[in-house]
Amino acid sequence: MRKYRIGLICVMIAASGCFRQAVVVRDPLPDIVWPKHPEIARVRFVNSISRANDFNIEEGVFKKFFRFLSGSREEDGISSPYGIESDMSGRLFVVDSMKRCVHVFDKVDGVYYTFPNEGISFVSPIDIAIDDRGYIYVSDSADAVVRIFKDNGKKYVRSLGDGVLKRPTGMAINHNTEELLVVDTVGAVVVRYNLKDYQLKGVIGGKGKEFGMFHSPTNISVSRDGYIFISDSLNSRVQVFTPDGKFIQSIGKPGDSPGYFSRPRGIAVDSDKNIYVVDALFDNIQVFDKVGRLLMSFGVPGKNYGEFWLPSGIFIDQNDYIYISDTYNNRVQIFRYLKLEEHN
Repeated sequence: MRKYRIGLICVMIAASGCFRQAVVVRDPLPDIVWPKHPEIARVRFVNSISRANDFNIEEGVFKKFFRFLSGSREEDGISSPYGIESDMSGRLFVVDSMKRCVHVFDKVDGVYYTFPNEGISFVSPIDIAIDDRGYIYVSDSADAVVRIFKDNGKKYVRSLGDGVLKRPTGMAINHNTEELLVVDTVGAVVVRYNLKDYQLKGVIGGKGKEFGMFHSPTNISVSRDGYIFISDSLNSRVQVFTPDGKFIQSIGKPGDSPGYFSRPRGIAVDSDKNIYVVDALFDNIQVFDKVGRLLMSFGVPGKNYGEFWLPSGIFIDQNDYIYISDTYNNRVQIFRYLKLEEHN
């Protein structure tokens, strides 16, 4: 056995040179900003992530070796991203609906992995949320449950929503009220769970066209002060609620010009309370101020950096980095909101 291990290590070391030669070095990333000069730039393109190397994370030698044995030339990459979030340490979590997993790009430890891997499987994972304890929630729309993990996804805890949820999709944590908010697209409601004991606290909405009601809601976000933003997809609008679920305002309506929506999906709010809405059919992101006035948009259909093909999810971290799931381009694009003081 000892001879076998020594031989295996020697083969791995010998093969490592081949692995290094196979690494693809990307061309320098372009400097793209919106809006264009002479206007003041407010959003800057930062990076595009399809696999670990794009995030400056190298595969371990063991993973490289077994990938070599299997005949695979490239590391596992993103296939069909939807939900996306980063934690306080900078780990990036990407839900892949096609591969039925969550990709983890861990800059802290310099590793890449996927989960689940404990006999638990997803059927149709959609979105992800992370609470203050580090517990990770993944919605599985086909199984009609939310799966809960800890230890950065390496340990499965339990499921949530059995018999209550019909088709869970978008999710968010309201840190102000200590709630997990789950969008039920079929039920046309947002279900509220207490994070302490996972007891059902109530619902927001119901099926309809009136303000405060929904028609196939999809995505949800919570601002830093606890206000709730929901993509009311087939009503072609975004609705805003107080932290306790009372309707405040509606943004947008059906149309094909700036300020209107066709299929609003991902939604997020930056540190200045600007509201970012991903439109899957427009292939762009529209940015509104806190009272719903259109400020700008960025992105056009395409495959180049800063372009999109059926984008879906969006997440903005504590440093105003903007992560967008560019679903049909099989990647996550990263941007940054430029605050006015950064130009001084």
